[in-house]
Amino acid sequence: MSYEAGVSTGPNDLLDKLRIFLLADGWTVNLHAAIGAGYRLHVQKAATDATVMYFNFRSAIAETGTTLITEDNGGGADGTVTGLIVNGSTGYDAEELWHVQPGYSKNTGRTDQSFGSCMTQMSTTAIPAYYFFTPDADTVHIAVEVTAGKFQFISFGLLAKQGTFTGGQFFSASFSSYQPYDDYTDPYGGAGPRYFVHNTSGADYRPNGAVYVDVDGTASWRNADYSSGLPDIAFPCVAGQKSGYVTNTQGGMCAFFYAKSPDAYNAMAAMCPIYTLLKRADANYSLIGWPAGVRFLNVTNYDPAEEITYGAETWTVFHADSCGFTPINMYCGFAFKKVV
Repeated sequence: MSYEAGVSTGPNDLLDKLRIFLLADGWTVNLHAAIGAGYRLHVQKAATDATVMYFNFRSAIAETGTTLITEDNGGGADGTVTGLIVNGSTGYDAEELWHVQPGYSKNTGRTDQSFGSCMTQMSTTAIPAYYFFTPDADTVHIAVEVTAGKFQFISFGLLAKQGTFTGGQFFSASFSSYQPYDDYTDPYGGAGPRYFVHNTSGADYRPNGAVYVDVDGTASWRNADYSSGLPDIAFPCVAGQKSGYVTNTQGGMCAFFYAKSPDAYNAMAAMCPIYTLLKRADANYSLIGWPAGVRFLNVTNYDPAEEITYGAETWTVFHADSCGFTPINMYCGFAFKKVV
C-alpha cells in the first residue's frame, strides 16, 4: 500500500509514472511499448483472494477510432482522447491488440467490440498534478488535475467482496472511451464526467465502469450501460446513477443521505461507500461489494485535494466536475484513502 503525488509532462509520461508506481506496489508489468502516438501498458497481479487481475492501458494524443479501441469512438473531434484509457481482461497475450486481450471487456449490445473507460482533455506538455492511491493490496485509484481545478479519475482492482464468488475485478474512469464528452459543446457542463456511473444516452455501449463476475452460469464483464432499462452493474450510491433505488428514477440510492450532508453539527461530510449491485438472472439485484478506499461525498466545505481525517484515517478530497442528476443543487466529489 502506497501513495504518490506529483506533476507530469503529458499522457505518455503519466502512464510511465503509473508503470513505475505499480511495479513498486507488487504488480507485474507484462508489456510497456510505443503504439500510435502513445504507449500501451499491460499489468497483472494476484489479489489477496488469489484472483489474478489483468488490466490494460493506453495513453493517447488526440487519437480516435480503432487506433484506440474497437468500439466506435463517436468519430471526429468528439471521439478523440488525449489522456489515458483502461480496460480489463482475464489474461495476457503479447500477440493480441492492446484492447482485445484474453477475456477482454465487451460491449453488451455489440459483443464483437471491446470497450474501455478514459480520462481525457489532458495537456500534452504540462499536467498540473496527479495522485496515485493504493488503499489496500488489491486496489488502485488515480486522480488527475487535467486543468486547474478540474479533476478526472481512474480506478481498478478487485472489489471488497460481499460474500464469496469468482471474479470481482473492476475498472472505471471519468468518461467512456466511446464518447469522451457527454456534452459535446461543453464537456465540463451538462452531464459531465460520470466516474463509476453509466453513460445516460441509452445506448448499448459507452459504459464508464465494469466488473467481472462468474455467476448465474455466465462469466463475463458486466458493465454499467443503460440499454435494457437497468444496468448489468449499478453503483447506486453515486449521485447521477440513473438507476437509483435500482429503478428507472433519477437520483442516487443515497440521495437523501447526500442531501443531509454536511452534518449540521460539525460541518463535516459523511462519506458513502460506492456499493456495487449485480443484476442477476431473475432481474433482481445483489450487493456484491464495493471498491476499497473511495467514498462519494458532498464536497461543499472542502477545497480540491484537501486532506481530512476520520479517526486514524486520512482521506484526500477531490471535486467531480459535474454530477448530472444530483438530487439537489450541491457539489459532489470523491475522497480517496491515503496510505503512505
